[in-house]
Amino acid sequence: MYQRIQKLYSTEEIKESLPFFNKKQKDDFDKEIEAVFCGKSNKFLLIIGPCSADEKDAVRRYCAELKKISDLIHDKIIIIPRIYTTKPRSNPRAYRGMLHSAIEGEEDINKGIIFARTLMIDVANETGMFCADEMLYPDMYGYFDDLISYATIGARSSDDQYHRMAASACDIPVGIKNSLHGNLLDLAQGVAIASTENDFSYLGYEIKTTGNRFAHAILRGYFDESGEMHSNYEPRYVERYASICNELSVCENVIVDCNHFNSGKNYLKQCDIATETVKNLPNYKGRLKGLMIESYIFDGRQDTKKISGMSLTDACIGLEKTKTLIFDIASKL
Repeated sequence: MYQRIQKLYSTEEIKESLPFFNKKQKDDFDKEIEAVFCGKSNKFLLIIGPCSADEKDAVRRYCAELKKISDLIHDKIIIIPRIYTTKPRSNPRAYRGMLHSAIEGEEDINKGIIFARTLMIDVANETGMFCADEMLYPDMYGYFDDLISYATIGARSSDDQYHRMAASACDIPVGIKNSLHGNLLDLAQGVAIASTENDFSYLGYEIKTTGNRFAHAILRGYFDESGEMHSNYEPRYVERYASICNELSVCENVIVDCNHFNSGKNYLKQCDIATETVKNLPNYKGRLKGLMIESYIFDGRQDTKKISGMSLTDACIGLEKTKTLIFDIASKL
């Protein structure tokens, strides 16, 4: 049972009222990332930023700092800032992202769309960098598709047929995370579906997609039947995943998520995991294309907005640790 609250703005209305004009800048940024997944570039990807974007000014300040770092190491690393507008939550009262509540305590998706798009435009104009976002609601992708350069399908959605097929319609790289239980065959099958043509219903139409040639896996760790967490970022897991991909004729590219179950939910371990992974880069045999790191202005997390630049969802490493880590990674590449 439900009630209609309001009609959402169409994607055309939003893009007309909040246009982004620098298409060439976006195309150039996208091509750099695509070249990494195609094997034409040896640059390393860092998809980095807050677990969830919240306060506009704090995210802009954070991205401005990323830009300063990027300018110094861009010959080796492509930084893609995380601006995650929605978050899947197990607690129904927890913060679900700016798309739900652009203003704290007020649920208004139309305002959330405007808030999120305005933030993405500001970051693009101020830094020349285009963001990563989680495709929690595939129906919402069209509001931001001219501003997003990398999308993810999260662990709670990655086994879902609709999300996999929606990924096949995207022109940008889409990373599919392993499920909470970490089944690598399921993961490879998800990448296979995202990589191929699909015919399905989308926003009131039957559509046919061309397949996403940049679809790939994100390894984020898993838990077993007893609930114990395990990492899966090590080369042996990538080798095992690649073997399955080979049988399915699926692309073997992977990104390693340094947080979540890989870190045992200890956000401070991200630095050690990132450093260890880059040191072992030859053992990944060209399959590892980058890392995903949760980072914000300040270390840690908070339940309510008390400190600007501290995460409202998963704990993140702060800017000082982030700067040290990125320069350390660059020195090892």
